[in-house]
Amino acid sequence: MRRDKVGRHLTYRMDTLSSSAIDMANEVYVQCCGLNVRELRILRLIDDNPGITFSDLAAETRLERSLTSRLLSKLIKDGLIRRTIGKKDARQFNLRSTAKGREMCGKATQVAGQMEEHFLTPLTAAERDTLDSCIQKLTEWVDGDGKDMIGQLLPQWISLSPK
Repeated sequence: MRRDKVGRHLTYRMDTLSSSAIDMANEVYVQCCGLNVRELRILRLIDDNPGITFSDLAAETRLERSLTSRLLSKLIKDGLIRRTIGKKDARQFNLRSTAKGREMCGKATQVAGQMEEHFLTPLTAAERDTLDSCIQKLTEWVDGDGKDMIGQLLPQWISLSPK
């Protein structure tokens, strides 16, 4: 399949790399931990932020709310997360990892360290540092000024569209 034109676009390249890496990670995590990448993302965020609300969790995961809800329900059913009524607002639930959930996070962290080392094998130490720095810089830009500037640039880009 030819990807010459689409393959040169940054978002396409980042998305395909991310998808391939997540597919590899899913295989490893499911076999080692019994959870996939998304389930572990939710478990880790809750473990790192005891008492987090569902709304904050959904925003932080960047997953659709319905998907976040389904994944969270599975983690609760598996005994990795517990949900309690909020002390400040009884309409909200606070989420915390259980002892079993914390143990799973520890195991997943060990697996992640080894797996990330494997993913980065082709890069030198300097390239790894540069990659990390670039990802951090781009993330801050996309979530900050870059996002804010889209509204200003959009009319200009729309005018380039064929009519």
